[in-house]
Amino acid sequence: MIRPACIVMLATAIAHGDTQVPESVRAHATRRTTAVTIDGNLDEAAWKTASRQGSFVQRFPKDGAKASQQTEFALLYDDDAIYVGVWAHDTEPELIRPLLTRRDIDAVSDAIVVGIDSYHDRRTAYVFQLNAAGVQRDMLVFDDAMQDDTWDAVWTGDAALTTDGWTAEFRIPLNQLRFPDSEHHEWGFQLLRIVARSQEQSTWSPWPRSGPQIVSRFGIVDGIENVKPSRRLELLPYATAGVEQRPVDAGDPINSRASPLGNAGLDLKYGLGPAFTLSATLNPDFGQVEADPSQVNLGATELFFAEKRPFFIEGVDLFKLPIGNGDNLIEGAFYSRRIGAAPDAPDANYDYIRAPSSTTIYGAAKLTGKTRGGWSVGLLDAVTGEETATIVDSEGMQSAPIVAPLTNYSVARIKRDFREGKTTIGASATSVNRAVGETPLAMTLHDQAYTTGAQFNHRWDDNAWELTLGTVGSFVHGTPEAISETQQSNRHLFQRPDAPHVHLDEMRTSLSGAGLTWGVGRSGETKHWRWAHGGDLRTPGLELNDAGFMMFADRFEPWVWGEYREDEPGDTVNNWRTQAVGFVSTNLEPRLLTYGANLNINAQLTNYWSFNAGANLQMGGWDPVELRGGPALRTDTRLSGRVGVGTDYRKPVRGELSMGVFRNWIADSIFVDISSGVTVQARSNIDITVGPTWFERTDPLQYIDQVDDDVGQRHYIFGRISQTTFALTTRVNWTFSPKLSLQVYAQPFVAAGTYSEFKDVNDPHAQRFADRFDVLEGTDYTINDGVVYVNHNGSYAFDHPDFDVRNLRSTVVLRWEYRPGSTVFAIWSHGQSNSDASRFDLGNDLANLARASGENIVMVKANYWIGL
Repeated sequence: MIRPACIVMLATAIAHGDTQVPESVRAHATRRTTAVTIDGNLDEAAWKTASRQGSFVQRFPKDGAKASQQTEFALLYDDDAIYVGVWAHDTEPELIRPLLTRRDIDAVSDAIVVGIDSYHDRRTAYVFQLNAAGVQRDMLVFDDAMQDDTWDAVWTGDAALTTDGWTAEFRIPLNQLRFPDSEHHEWGFQLLRIVARSQEQSTWSPWPRSGPQIVSRFGIVDGIENVKPSRRLELLPYATAGVEQRPVDAGDPINSRASPLGNAGLDLKYGLGPAFTLSATLNPDFGQVEADPSQVNLGATELFFAEKRPFFIEGVDLFKLPIGNGDNLIEGAFYSRRIGAAPDAPDANYDYIRAPSSTTIYGAAKLTGKTRGGWSVGLLDAVTGEETATIVDSEGMQSAPIVAPLTNYSVARIKRDFREGKTTIGASATSVNRAVGETPLAMTLHDQAYTTGAQFNHRWDDNAWELTLGTVGSFVHGTPEAISETQQSNRHLFQRPDAPHVHLDEMRTSLSGAGLTWGVGRSGETKHWRWAHGGDLRTPGLELNDAGFMMFADRFEPWVWGEYREDEPGDTVNNWRTQAVGFVSTNLEPRLLTYGANLNINAQLTNYWSFNAGANLQMGGWDPVELRGGPALRTDTRLSGRVGVGTDYRKPVRGELSMGVFRNWIADSIFVDISSGVTVQARSNIDITVGPTWFERTDPLQYIDQVDDDVGQRHYIFGRISQTTFALTTRVNWTFSPKLSLQVYAQPFVAAGTYSEFKDVNDPHAQRFADRFDVLEGTDYTINDGVVYVNHNGSYAFDHPDFDVRNLRSTVVLRWEYRPGSTVFAIWSHGQSNSDASRFDLGNDLANLARASGENIVMVKANYWIGL
């Protein structure tokens, strides 16, 4: 199919940075002189006389084809806002899908999406969406293609069904946008229409799926004259009140069954000139945040939990400082969950404890913005308070040990765009300063921790080729005890007896390291073939976990990647792609840890069912972490695979199912996990999702403990675990209007593990699996009162590790946006938990969970948005 000439012209113009775009993607805004009511009905005189634009082009399913349905839009503005009116004509208006959901839900509904690049930097855009029921959604697009759907703006909009389709009406206040102070304005602009029944996507400015760019594909809106950036002062005071009820042990002298809850605070945003915004929060409250999912961690690394607190996720684009390679990276120099995290329990013996569930955040502030010269700046600072726990020992003595010190967290980022965003350079820094003083916390926590980094991204050859570089350096300081603990953590393991390139120095008071991430290849705008080479290098002393999240240091991991994709629909397949990766992993000893490859295939059929499959092969090598500070353990070849299927997501009942298998034949270990989910659109305003997951594994290499025997010889204990985990996640969304909704979340969780075949590591370097361990048999050990007593090659003991953990977490939230930006939440949070050492029995486990004592929080939170 021959693409229209205007599409070719536009692609050429944007690829070469030519701002003289064709007239077909240049819109003109008209100053509003008569009244406009935001009700979705475009019947006012101002809309009837405004200049309309059309000629939309598909990007899905047929990239570059003419849109099947006609769409027109017009633009108005005044001193306070820009208005967008859209006429979404439809040849079958009875098939329009106006789903009513709560705000910011990406439902399978007819929708209009408006993007405004008011910087006109071809890198950053504010995006506003209305579906055919008038439900609002917004997001921020940064770095041309990265999306932050947690960004929220205060704006109004509505939609209305008509005899020949539907109409959408947006009013976007100028104080929600950032733009330079100028007499004449030209902004980047895009309008996307989604037709739910066919999932057709069509855009005003052509946006091919062959490239990852978004903002640089925008057209232009002109005609905006004599509007000034506003002061942009926003105040959001809040207040909360409620009660907490929880079970308390008989005789507990410091905890009560019920206690009142109350709080007040303020969020603030202030525009510093046309380019920068100061955001601050005083005594923030996160009571309406959904609970983290339950997990049992039997591994050597810390669990990662996604950020859900609004202040820290909004405007996150400048503060993302990832390390490593791949999609959905979790490691990086800044991990906002460190701020306000729950303190560790005190290192003391006690019978009763009352401990804070989080660290109080006294205040936090962010300064973000972008200059006309292309400099983006982000600064974040937060202060958390000193926390104490109250404990009572066996003799009834009460004390209040400090469990968290007064701490300051800072993050800074600056970057500069060149060549209309095709080249960027950046620099970053983080700092953590703790007032540990002479407290016991000085034995475990760093008093200072700093990182610096630099980032570089460059695209060329019509955006087909891309080079990315990222560096990071770290420095931590503390007492010899604190730095010694860091050296011996599972991220570093300097005490390993067979590691010639590192050694434990118990007298040092600082530790430093560096990392490098790189990638280069033809991975950008190409129609079929893409490929790249990259890698990740980390020195042994790299330490990011004061302000960031890092699972391991001391790594060198180069890789090569290739992809073939087909986006042109066929008779049975809409689109498909296959990817292959080859990789090597070593430490800097150097010791080969593993090497291998993985292959993934994804496809969507013309009936909108989707399929995916993948396999990953890892060859045998060495694991320097498995013995938690002991010598490296030789590993064997293992293979894993995953398959998944999803039904047509346009249907009122849709589902997905995936299954993964991991197999190590030599060790005779197997993992199987099955996850599924079914969503029922019961009515246009009610949807129910039920997602059970099941995980089963038998593994003879589950680490248990390391203990010294009666003559001081260290023993590393493993066992064969039979583990079963079950969880059932349920969500119900009932939306009464675009401003009033009820959300219910519940997750019962059961995880049980039984151990057998206890073994002591005999020769971790042995070639044969059986020669690496000494299996404890017969009279080698006895079990008494939950303790395993061993009398084999020495006498020692360890706790019997069988477990059966049961949790129920649920939240009910009623949300009412009673005026734009102002909301009332009514919240009920409920939890139950218990555990023992029994075997997995789902029916019995759920019955035991139902009988467990419950914790309840009932709370009301109200805020009031003030925009000046």
